[in-house]
Amino acid sequence: MKNKIQLTIIVLVLITVGAGAAIYKNRVLGFSFLPDQHKKVWTVEAVITFEADDGPVTVSMNTPDENDSMAVLDVKSVDQDYSQGHENGRLIWKKETAQGPQKIFFRTTSYRKQNKEITFNPKPVKQGLPFFEDALKEAADQVVTEAAGQGGSAAEITIRLLTLLNSPDNTNAKYLLSQADEYGDKLNLARRLLQLAGIQSRAIKGLWLEEERRNQKLKGYLEVKDNNNWIFINPRTAEIENRADFLVWQHNDESLLEITGGSGGKVSFSVLSSSVLAKRAAVEHGKFEKNALIDFSIYSLPVADQNTFKLLLLIPIGALIIVILRNLVGIATSGTFMPILIAMVLLQTSLLTGICLFLTVVSVGLVLRSYLSHLNLLLVPRISAVLVFVIIIYVVISVISIKMGFEAGLKVTFFPMIIISWTIERMSILWEEESPKDVFIQGGGSLFAASLIYLAMENKYIGHLTYSFPELLLVVLAVIIMIGSYSGYRLTELRRFEPLVKE
Repeated sequence: MKNKIQLTIIVLVLITVGAGAAIYKNRVLGFSFLPDQHKKVWTVEAVITFEADDGPVTVSMNTPDENDSMAVLDVKSVDQDYSQGHENGRLIWKKETAQGPQKIFFRTTSYRKQNKEITFNPKPVKQGLPFFEDALKEAADQVVTEAAGQGGSAAEITIRLLTLLNSPDNTNAKYLLSQADEYGDKLNLARRLLQLAGIQSRAIKGLWLEEERRNQKLKGYLEVKDNNNWIFINPRTAEIENRADFLVWQHNDESLLEITGGSGGKVSFSVLSSSVLAKRAAVEHGKFEKNALIDFSIYSLPVADQNTFKLLLLIPIGALIIVILRNLVGIATSGTFMPILIAMVLLQTSLLTGICLFLTVVSVGLVLRSYLSHLNLLLVPRISAVLVFVIIIYVVISVISIKMGFEAGLKVTFFPMIIISWTIERMSILWEEESPKDVFIQGGGSLFAASLIYLAMENKYIGHLTYSFPELLLVVLAVIIMIGSYSGYRLTELRRFEPLVKE
């Protein structure tokens, strides 16, 4: 009973850790459970131009605001020998001496996370905006009263207020707009009016992620707090808009560009979209964020070694199939894991070609091994002689194949000769001690198991899951352990023990 509880705990822990890590990678890091899924990636390039004053130069630019729905893949800067730093959400370039026209490129690549609501990190809303005075106060009170007099939600009042500001026939609104520069711009004027109405708001500026847009400028919008939600409103149309493809770059009074030691600073933006595999995007995002699941995983290995592990990670799937076939179905095989080795060879050849080559080598090997049994050789010399026979068979098959004009026979070298030699030896002993029938049963079972394992390893969905979510091997391990504790009838034994089952 104690062992059963222990086993149950181990299985539950393995499944929880393995499945939990896979779900985390899917939901948080953006790994897809499907192999061919693509992500739309946006590359935003900012070009900073200014005139240096022949002295030390410092350039500071505000960077896009982070949010839970956008995943950053890469950030690059191309400049004219500037040193680069990052401080309080701003990129800073410095140079000891610069003169004449200067140009700095800043590029960021990101994609929208799947199944993520568009949420921005909360920033404190600036309170204590300048108060209206005298005639401005009277005009502001009139506009606010007209907008809020009908009641409604914060978003509805904001829409009515913006409609009044956009109306050419409203005298009070026209007067306020004529003095808007005193409050920064129209957005800050609207925020001040909303503050009078008791509505919390903030001004944001950013870019629309649209196809092939060049020389863009940041556009201003309002975010209004309505209950616990921030509503995104276009001040020019007084309408609520979907901000799924809007990249926020500034909040409230954040400056976009600050230059010390230069003048005439300008920033222009270009947006370019592309499509990449979801797995590649997730790996690059994980490396950029220095996520432990990516930094300490096979994704940190060289590409050549990653290809090796792609194959190695499929072996546990073959082991699971062997466990199911032997312990639950009751299919006999020649050796425990020999079908896995055959399946790995079939991956290098093809299913039909590999099976034909295997049958040819083993059949000829059994004939030659039967001759050795009459010589009464000791075990080690006999195995060594079988190994030599196997190599000779490889050579003969390869030569005959190439002479006949097809190269399929050359793939016989993919079969591990040591394993094939031991297989021939075991089958020969089984032939002598049991019967040819048992040889065919075990040989056929091995080829059947190898074929199933080959089909599993060749399946692109299984290959994608084992490579992208190697933690799922813990779930495979849990299933193997559960099957290992099963001691009931196998499927092939049900007919044999049917009378006992009835009793």
